[in-house]
Amino acid sequence: MNVVLIMNDTLRYDHLGANGNQWIHTPVLDQFASESAVFDRHYLASFPTVPNRHEMMKGRYGSPFQQWGPLQWDVKTLPEVLRENGYVTMFIHDTPHLMNYGYGFDRPFHAWEMIRGNESDRSKTDYFDEIYIPNPDQQQPPDRISSYHRHHEPKLNEEDKFAPRVMSAACKWLERNAGHENFFLWIDSFDPHEPWDPPRHYVDLYSPNWEGADLRWPSLGPVNDRYNESELNHIRGLYAGEVTMVDKSIGQVLDTIDTLGLRDNTIVLICSDHGFGLGETGFLGKRPFYCDTLHTVMMVRHPSGLGSSTRIPGLTQHPDFTPSIMELLNIDVPEEMDIQGKSWVPLLEGTEDNIRNATFSGTYPFVVPENHPISAYIGFEGWSPITVITEDWWLIDQPGNSSKQLFDARKDPLQQHNLIEQYPDIAEKLRVKLINFLKETRSPDWLIQLWQGDPSAANANQGDGTAFFSNPNVFTKGRPAANPLIGNIKYPEGYNPLSLAEQLDKK
Repeated sequence: MNVVLIMNDTLRYDHLGANGNQWIHTPVLDQFASESAVFDRHYLASFPTVPNRHEMMKGRYGSPFQQWGPLQWDVKTLPEVLRENGYVTMFIHDTPHLMNYGYGFDRPFHAWEMIRGNESDRSKTDYFDEIYIPNPDQQQPPDRISSYHRHHEPKLNEEDKFAPRVMSAACKWLERNAGHENFFLWIDSFDPHEPWDPPRHYVDLYSPNWEGADLRWPSLGPVNDRYNESELNHIRGLYAGEVTMVDKSIGQVLDTIDTLGLRDNTIVLICSDHGFGLGETGFLGKRPFYCDTLHTVMMVRHPSGLGSSTRIPGLTQHPDFTPSIMELLNIDVPEEMDIQGKSWVPLLEGTEDNIRNATFSGTYPFVVPENHPISAYIGFEGWSPITVITEDWWLIDQPGNSSKQLFDARKDPLQQHNLIEQYPDIAEKLRVKLINFLKETRSPDWLIQLWQGDPSAANANQGDGTAFFSNPNVFTKGRPAANPLIGNIKYPEGYNPLSLAEQLDKK
């Protein structure tokens, strides 16, 4: 039995026609959903990209969540276990964070291929003439604009875009490797991650005849007065166009699987790591506590028809991927993996309705000091929140923070009405679940005490209580800056741009 995983970075659950969206064009994914088991309540756990890949490969949450950092040498991963059980393993991707700075996510596989040039990937130093940015407050910092221009600007045809190139590389690999008795192919597409620059015919499906500012890679943070409604709608159209291009590109892989006669012995999974807020809650970007970011795609097509054409309402998360694949392939889970995820195979089989009664989502614990510039970028101050989701409720909680939020998951799926004052007893019950989760994931004692209401626990262990958990500045030192070659970018007179690292590190 073969396994093909197609990961799509930043693909929102609600931007598939199969998931109820009535205006977006995703015919390939809609057809795939009709042949698959669709997990309707699949939520991210460790945010964002790199921590998510950690937990998918390890089957673990972390303590309580994974850190942004390299794949450790001393951990056992799913690709390694599959190799030990006779599988040929391959990793094809364009997600730069998984390789840059020695992050090593290629290591567990027999072989790997990377499509170069996305976001922070330092693959070119090409000279370019002056670029004038008339709307700097609506744009990304100069280091990212410069990198984007070097890698993307000449690529005008669809075949030159990243998602088509990644899926084309996967098709070529399948053609050369279809003869293996068993293989595991992990395809990791950075699209539809920003910047959103699909060919014009995709944009015209959603935002025709746009003549305004270039917003393909907009600045993140509160919308406020930075974008009017027309500009926001155009940004949403750019994202939707990128999703439709990704949809078509995935079709290449699915068609190749059929053409090569692999459908009858290949499990295909299509998923996403997180979504993206497009202004619905007054914020443009990724905040790991609202549904626009937390709700993710997970669909499984089994060659036997297991779970075919079913909608699965049970709560699931990304650490469940590894134990589920091992159960589907009848492979024993090595004890040293210390799996924390739960296999969702019983949900496919229909023998169980739920494998857990709550999900937990967040980041590796850190503090954002009051009035720090990073707060606008990530949407909060104080300790990083943790979100608890049950069948009926959605709690966004922070230790010692009065801005906790509680939503009715059934009646208010878009999280418009905070009910924390009406139902404090329900919030308390969910907080107890959270504390139990921290204990089950063997989080540090000081962190458990912090969430139990003892702020001195963090102060005693972390000095002034405003340092990051174990890395004094995870967004700069722990997450290396791109070391960019800026080039000749010009802004309006008097405008002083800061690089992303400078913005995040500014005190």
